[in-house]
Parts: sequence; structure tokens; C-alpha cells
Amino acid sequence: MGWTERLRTLVVGCLIAAAPAGCGPNCEDGGVLESAYLDGRAQALDLNDAEFARGRADGLRLSYDDGFAEGESLGYGEGYDAGFLGPYGYSGGYADGYAAGHYSGSVDPSACQAGASDGFADGESDGWKRGYDDAYGDGYDLGYDDGWYDGSGSCGFRSGRTGEAAGGGEEVDPEDLEFCERAGFNNHVNESAYAEGLAAGKEENPDYVAGYDDGYLAAFDRGVLDGEYEGYAIGHAEGFDAGYVDGYDATYSACYDEAYADGYNAGYDAGADEGYETGYYDGYDVGYYDGSAECDN
Repeated sequence: MGWTERLRTLVVGCLIAAAPAGCGPNCEDGGVLESAYLDGRAQALDLNDAEFARGRADGLRLSYDDGFAEGESLGYGEGYDAGFLGPYGYSGGYADGYAAGHYSGSVDPSACQAGASDGFADGESDGWKRGYDDAYGDGYDLGYDDGWYDGSGSCGFRSGRTGEAAGGGEEVDPEDLEFCERAGFNNHVNESAYAEGLAAGKEENPDYVAGYDDGYLAAFDRGVLDGEYEGYAIGHAEGFDAGYVDGYDATYSACYDEAYADGYNAGYDAGADEGYETGYYDGYDVGYYDGSAECDN
């Protein structure tokens, strides 16, 4: 079993046992396992030093042109971001686009047409329901009185509805030795040693620094202009879309509200007529039945 598989087995076993302090070999036993751990740490520190030195040497070998190319690339990118996110980039385009879109949406003929149509329909429906409910009771009361009168006079010989209504010396497992050595290495190795050395070498390289500065300055302004141009265009397009929706919705709502009132009034009258008639018939039938019952007394 390799050290990677062994490490995985130990971790899983610790999780199952829920006792982390007692899992795996003790690499701080003051004996051979701790010695193995320290050997691993020493290997990592030596590697760190070697990688840093290799990176620094590579940085010191770079030329003016190398610095110019890297500075140009970074300068353009940072300039582009500055222009894109600046007042003349995305945000400026969005504001202008929103205003234009809002106007276009507000004058879209379909906005008022749809709002008026929906508003009248909803108002008519709500008005009909309210009118029906309001008039039903009046019709019922009148119908009941008429029905009772007719019922009590006919003594039941009349139909209910006529006409139209209104550690120690123990043997050590070789895999434990490997595990502790690897742990010492992994806990101290610096994966960024080369990059840190390279950065240090670049800073100590006057030719590279001069090229970097010249390249950065040459590209930054160009990046700003491109970022502003593209940022404005993207912002304008997105702002126009958002503004159009808001403008459309504003007009839709205004026409909806106006038409709703008209629809409500029309629906109320129709609902009241039907509610009154239905209420009258229902009241008449109940009143007739009650009135007929008087004949039995």
C-alpha cells in the first residue's frame, strides 16, 4: 500500500471511529517516526530553496522585451477593466440605454392596448361579481314577499314560479516511517517557491523592469479606450432592455387602471341585473313555500 492509499485509509478510519487524536502513527514520538518526519521537512525546505533560486535565476535572465510584453499585457488588461467599469463605460451606457429604452417602451402602442384590454376584462369581472352580490339580497327580499303572498292565498294549488320577474523500543512499521516522512514533506513544501523566486528575480532585473514599465504605460490608455467603448455598448444594450420593460409596464399599468374603472362599472350594472332577477326567483320560491304552509294551520 502506497503512502497516498495509507493516508486515505487512516483518514477514513478516523472519521468512522470519531477519535482523531488516536488515529495513525505518532510522528512526534521522540524516536524514529519523528526523525522520519524531520527528514521529510528537511527535504521540503531544501526543495523550496532550490525552486526559489531557480525562479530567481530565470527572472534575472529576462530581457527588456520580455518585460515590455508582460507589462503590455497586464497594462492593457487593467486599463480595459478601468475603462469598462468607469463612468464612460458600462454604467454610462446603461444609463443612456435605460432612458432610451424606457421611452420606447412607454410609447409602444401594444402596451396601452394590452393594459386597456386586460383592465377592462378584470374590472368587468370584478364589477359583475360585486353587482350580483349587492342586488341579490334586494331581489330575494322582494321575491320572498311576493311568493309568500301568493302561496298563502292559493293554499298550495299554484306553481312556485309563474310569468317573468322583475513511542519505546517496539518494532516500527516501514509504512509508518514513509507516512511520517511524507507528512513532514507535505507540511513544509512551498508550492509557490518558484513563482516567488521568479518575482524576486524580475524585481532585481533592471532591463526587465524598464521594459515592463514602458509596456504597461503604452497599453494602459489603449485598454481604457477599448474598455470604455465595449463597456458602453454592452451597458447600453442591457440598459435599453431593462428600460423598455419598465416603460412598457408603466404605460400598461396606467391604461389598465383607467380601463378597469370602465369595465367595473359596466360589469356592475350587468351583474346587478342578473343578481336581482336570480334573487327574486329564489326568494319567491322560498316565500311561496312558507306562505303555503300557512294553509295547514
